[in-house]
Amino acid sequence: MRICKNDITDQIRDLFDANPLRIPEARIQPMCMLEVYNQKPKYLGEFKFLVKDGFDYEIATKTAPVSQVSNVKTKKIDFKIGFDILGNFIKAFGLDPAAVSASVKGSKKMSFSFGNVQRTYIDPLELGHVLVTNDIKGDPENIFIKEISEKPATKLALITDILASTEFSLSTYKDNNTEAQINIPLIQKYVANVDTKLSVEKVNENEVKFKGDTPLTYAFTCVEIDIDPETGKFSRGHWLDNIRSVRSDSGADKNKIEIPKYMLDHNQANPLLIDF
Repeated sequence: MRICKNDITDQIRDLFDANPLRIPEARIQPMCMLEVYNQKPKYLGEFKFLVKDGFDYEIATKTAPVSQVSNVKTKKIDFKIGFDILGNFIKAFGLDPAAVSASVKGSKKMSFSFGNVQRTYIDPLELGHVLVTNDIKGDPENIFIKEISEKPATKLALITDILASTEFSLSTYKDNNTEAQINIPLIQKYVANVDTKLSVEKVNENEVKFKGDTPLTYAFTCVEIDIDPETGKFSRGHWLDNIRSVRSDSGADKNKIEIPKYMLDHNQANPLLIDF
């Protein structure tokens, strides 16, 4: 199902070529692998387990704050649609969405934002250099590689970048112009009686902020890689099969070819939220 277009997902796509996740989770990290079939990803595990005889090389992972999307609110959207999305984030931080929903009765609209956003990434060129100079190969006998190589429509994707956050906020409205009050003490009372490290902070009468201690990935970027089924040699994949046109502006140069990183969503202007 296509989720509503909003400011956050637009910025994630436009700024970072990243795929927003419906359900944030800590296991989505750089140097992890996805199996992609019919644009649907399945988590496989760490890259090192695809390598024949093991992978004993350190690929530098860097982390930096991302101000472009930190604390930027989405546009006001229908509360039910928005809470269907946000409920998964609330659950990921160990809180029952029903406890939050009960505190925002009467809200027809909502918006949300992520705070303390961090980008963690590797340099794909560094990985490529290590693979080539050390003649590192994949393991064709690995049952997953063998199965994938026998299905041309199935791709392997290596996660190179993630966006993660330890906090998010919820703002509620009766309509586009009127704020709706949140019963924040009710949420705080519930949090105090459950086993969670999530904290609740009042920002305004209609805005509450949730803070956790574990960064959860909510968007990622990946590149496609191939493993030769006979030799195990790694290659970058068939990028021409993945050409996308971000916009079909009449004034655009029709002869210009753009080859972005491997995207899981056909429509770059209205990105899906990816669900594992």
